Amino acid sequence: TMWRALAAYTWCIYLAVRPVGSLEWSSVPASGTLPSARRDMAVGYFQTQNKLVVFGGKGGPITNDTWVFDFVAGSWTDVSGATGPGARFSMVYGVVGNHLYVTTGEGPGKIFYNDVWQFDVTSNTWFQVSTTGTPPSTRYGAAGGVYPGSTLLYVSLGFAGERFFDTFVLDTSSNQWSTRFCEGNCHPYAPTYPHARCLHSGSVVDADRLVIYGGCLSGGETGGPCPSGDSWIFRNSEQEWTRLPDCASPRTYSSMALLPEVNGQKRIVLYGGIEKNRQVIQTTASPADTVVVLDPDSMTWTTRITTASGSFPAKRASAAMALSSSGLYLFGGIDTETNALQNDIWFLAGNSTSADQAAAGECVPIFTNFLLVHGLLMFFGWGVCLVWGTFIARYFSSSGTTWFLLHRIFQVSGLVLSFIGFVLGIVSVQFDHFKFAHGAIGIIVMLLGISQPFNALARPHRPSEGEKTPLKRRIWELFHHNIGRVAVALALINISLGVFLALAHTAVWALWFVYLIVVILVFVFFELLKIPVVHEKMAAILPMKTKEYPVSNEQKMENVAKTDDSQQGEK
Repeated sequence: TMWRALAAYTWCIYLAVRPVGSLEWSSVPASGTLPSARRDMAVGYFQTQNKLVVFGGKGGPITNDTWVFDFVAGSWTDVSGATGPGARFSMVYGVVGNHLYVTTGEGPGKIFYNDVWQFDVTSNTWFQVSTTGTPPSTRYGAAGGVYPGSTLLYVSLGFAGERFFDTFVLDTSSNQWSTRFCEGNCHPYAPTYPHARCLHSGSVVDADRLVIYGGCLSGGETGGPCPSGDSWIFRNSEQEWTRLPDCASPRTYSSMALLPEVNGQKRIVLYGGIEKNRQVIQTTASPADTVVVLDPDSMTWTTRITTASGSFPAKRASAAMALSSSGLYLFGGIDTETNALQNDIWFLAGNSTSADQAAAGECVPIFTNFLLVHGLLMFFGWGVCLVWGTFIARYFSSSGTTWFLLHRIFQVSGLVLSFIGFVLGIVSVQFDHFKFAHGAIGIIVMLLGISQPFNALARPHRPSEGEKTPLKRRIWELFHHNIGRVAVALALINISLGVFLALAHTAVWALWFVYLIVVILVFVFFELLKIPVVHEKMAAILPMKTKEYPVSNEQKMENVAKTDDSQQGEK
């Protein structure tokens, strides 16, 4: 008891004399029996009682135990009872008054939840909340929370067999759910709202705004970066999302919380997370002493370097953060270097003012993943080589065979690049590779493209001059020419979907669509030139002669084939 009192007294002295103008880490001493090490749990700090509540999480087995840490005594107490939520992890939670609210999450055997429970810190008891309205479908990996003093609990996005786009609000004063965004009519190709995801972090800014960061957009009947580096702010009153500028490294399983406010100034802290997985080729990982701070009013992120009273917490993911009057408490998680689960408590002292005064770092300058390489290879393969190879074959032949040589070079190069890109596309998707439009169209396009070289090898011999073209030859020409055209058209459509799916910046997809319009206009122009009347009128304007007008693609193929046949006959 004496040692506990001394530890608590030392902790209070530290909070009183800590340096101002910084974000400083310190370890919170704890004695006695500790909760098992875990990740993805729910936590809540209660200022009046000066206690931290921890529920559930994943520490090997998925747990449903409840622990309370008393900062005065410096010790943990297991307050688990017979009544309480089912074992779960990766849930949404928030503090309202003397209650910790918990909803959603994943339990043993892939059971997903959408029930609502409240824990009363004054009596250490759980109570299941009966709600009205339309609740979110069962899920885990969602983000949300409650703003201090508010009664609104946000739940946004998540996963349960498929990834979700929707956002819900539970008014705990009336226990009524309401859908605030996307009632089943969202898709992963819109640039105006966050794409479906899970394992992202989130924090409320105030009663009307919610911020989310990163997560995994790949798999679950959709595609996209995993980890992702995009961040969004939701305004409930307008039911509208706004994308924020990039700064931090893409990550999953990160932690986010609101710092104590000074004169209404708000700052959000983003900490930790998993920055590397099989999709990532190169990234600039955040150091253990670095957090990223959001100014939600100016909508800008800034990297801040923290200090430490002693050591820094082990760099971790899936930790939980809770707001106090003088900083943020951090509990548990998994060490990203050793994969060891944690059960320690850390305190990040600071507020919105000291966050701005902390030393600034640099935003992430480098990030490359297989999805980016996939997109580049598909652009150069289908969007450049195969498009213009088709263009050359149809419109730019001469009496010789140069056009056919160029056609072969472009088509072979395009297929090689696109095949490599196709493999990388498969690698970049976690699962359910072809259960969404971009993936399904992609496999169709590649099958059509790969069939063309084999189709060309199996072409029937051409008839001699004056002979009628056999039916077999006409069928082959019909398939060979039109399969290629359909494949190119579908590929251009799929690249258009891909730039949105990959969360490309506005400048990137704007440039793509300018290029696409140019391609379409060039094809239309040369297609019109094939009409004799149009060609004659254009010949009167442009320096072109009728006899130099390119013949049809079918005739080009016949001319080349006849040349090949005659050369083989001479041999």
